[in-house]
Amino acid sequence: MKHYSILLSLCCAAALALPLPLHAEERWGFDLGLGGSVITSEYKDVYSAGATLPLLGYEGEHFYLRGISGGLHLFKNEMHEINVQLSYLPQRYLASWSSDHAMKQLDDRYSSMLAGLNYRLLSPYGILQATVSADILGYSNGFIAQASYSYPVTLGFVTLMPSVGIKWTSCEYNDYYYGIDSDESRASGLSEYKPGSALSPNAGITARVGLSENWSIFANGNLEFLNQEIYDSPMVENATKLSVGAGLLYRF
Repeated sequence: MKHYSILLSLCCAAALALPLPLHAEERWGFDLGLGGSVITSEYKDVYSAGATLPLLGYEGEHFYLRGISGGLHLFKNEMHEINVQLSYLPQRYLASWSSDHAMKQLDDRYSSMLAGLNYRLLSPYGILQATVSADILGYSNGFIAQASYSYPVTLGFVTLMPSVGIKWTSCEYNDYYYGIDSDESRASGLSEYKPGSALSPNAGITARVGLSENWSIFANGNLEFLNQEIYDSPMVENATKLSVGAGLLYRF
């Protein structure tokens, strides 16, 4: 029987609910607000639901905070950014979450922090981003590389921003979050599994409605299609991960 597990993490909620600032180059300052988020889990007999939590964003001349990521600008002009970036990685699995007896015998997998380089291109043809980062807390000792393209479309007070992207995760990352070693296999009865690296595409859309010069509301959704190296794990039963979020923001 499946159940819900509440994730009371500010960073996880911000990752799902806080959209990347639209036209960030036009105005520096803070975004404060309240948002809610929900994310489905790929793990067997686990669903995860987010909570309603405060949100914070900042765009400045030298540094920024965008949801679960913050960084320093090594280079920045009207079109290009090269940044040193630190991010929270909300991926995790706690054995107590699952209602499956075998899954309860597995080790916990913990969230971590990522550090790396980020490139961002703001052009009339859309927003292109690419990030390469590494687990700096040593849980997986893995690497993540991801790229995305989005194109804001403004219709009066409404801005729609569809996006597509792809994420590469190293074999070390996948082994920590989805692999099963010999000890876990003996304890759980699940087959040993050691995945390789994986490429997983995703697509999403954000809608932002300006209520006044400072106030806006937003909603977004993102669907990730997990690579077979991940989906073939005995820990995994869903080939997709869906996240949705909504909230209210005040910019000053």
